[in-house]
Amino acid sequence: MEPSIRARGGLGGRAALRAAGVLVPVLALAACGIAGGSTPDEAAGMAGTCELSDEVTSGEAITGEPKGEIVFQTTALKSSFSDYFEDLIADFEKQYPDVTVTWQDDPGDASFTQRLVTDAQSCALPDVLNLNQTTAYALYKENFLLDLSTAAPEAGGDFIPSLWDSMTFPGSDDHYVMPWYWGLLGIQTYNTDLMNQVGLDPSAPPTTIMEQFDQAATVGENSEGQAYAFIANPFTRVPSDWQFMDAAITTEDESEFTFADDPKVLAWVEKYAELYQGGALPKDTLSSDVDVTQLYSAGDIVWGSSIPSYLRYVQETNETTYEKTGVAPLLDARGAAIAESQLIGVPSTSKNPAAALAFAQFLLSPENQKEFVSDERVSNFPSTTASMDIPKFQDISGDTPLDEANRLSVELSSEATNAFIYNWSDAVQSAVVSELQLAISGKKGAQEALDAAQEKANQILADQG
Repeated sequence: MEPSIRARGGLGGRAALRAAGVLVPVLALAACGIAGGSTPDEAAGMAGTCELSDEVTSGEAITGEPKGEIVFQTTALKSSFSDYFEDLIADFEKQYPDVTVTWQDDPGDASFTQRLVTDAQSCALPDVLNLNQTTAYALYKENFLLDLSTAAPEAGGDFIPSLWDSMTFPGSDDHYVMPWYWGLLGIQTYNTDLMNQVGLDPSAPPTTIMEQFDQAATVGENSEGQAYAFIANPFTRVPSDWQFMDAAITTEDESEFTFADDPKVLAWVEKYAELYQGGALPKDTLSSDVDVTQLYSAGDIVWGSSIPSYLRYVQETNETTYEKTGVAPLLDARGAAIAESQLIGVPSTSKNPAAALAFAQFLLSPENQKEFVSDERVSNFPSTTASMDIPKFQDISGDTPLDEANRLSVELSSEATNAFIYNWSDAVQSAVVSELQLAISGKKGAQEALDAAQEKANQILADQG
């Protein structure tokens, strides 16, 4: 997935990716004819119908000399970063002259899932693969990802510790993917002028989601219809709001959704509906694909996007709103920011796993990540600690809203953790949001809508096998 590009306003985090319509749904591998269970077993020697090599099934670290031909696949990066990757590949091949790397770039369109399914069925997955979390989990469950804890036990040494430690799949303590570039959730941006107008104190922004809802009620009561708290569509707020609240969204092994049983989620829905029906939220944004960036820039809502890079757009389109923007953390009970990572995996079907591992680690080395994120168009973070030591992250001396957001992001990045809900696919998102919209509009009771949403979500899991 293309990283946040500052000139384009930026993307970052699952909510933003969903809003852009590019989050890839869970691969229904078993349904597409690929055999396999839910627990990977490389020692069994198979991934689906694909026979694995002795190197992969040995149960020992892969230490052979890198050699042979490998295919490296990125997602929607070629148009902007061809020079970087061509130079990186040339440097790698110079260091490992017995390896030839072929780079291919998937456009990341609606057919991405099917292409990966076809490659997996044909035992022809690329050797080093740029993945999103749902696709990675599906491949893992069918034994298509190399167990890095066995094959490369030192692989996590350079990564930000909190990021690496949280990079495991439900039910496993082992690592099957490595983090690449990532966006951060856990920051609120707000219009201080509007807060003053409705009687809120801009110097005391909310510290929890429910505190934000309480302040949103004040906006509705005192704005006389001239301003609103935030957009009504919950599409970009779930499941992240619930994650920050430490709600029990699933069972521990993520085999079943349980959010309808958590009192915190019920209170969230009830308050959301109260805000909407009381006029605190713009009525025409409940089911529309509204652009929060434009509404915030126009001065129509108090709280803007949780992706701070959007402030560049605000700065360009409405300097007055930009200058009145406040920035603060919003971490709730979770206490740490959420990292939304692009991932790198080495498929277990690689015929040259030593070369594939060497290239994956070369790509993710502190030096190469530092060069990548030093590009001014990239507003994502690198995944290694040493790569954070560059001026754009360390020498932020200004006092503009964007400077403040960048400083806070860097501060939160050192303890950010992945918060993937691997079975929260596009289908689950749509099913849950449609029921929430009914509750928010008053067409269904909050508990009734949550029960229906949970039932639909669990049926989607059952249908996926």
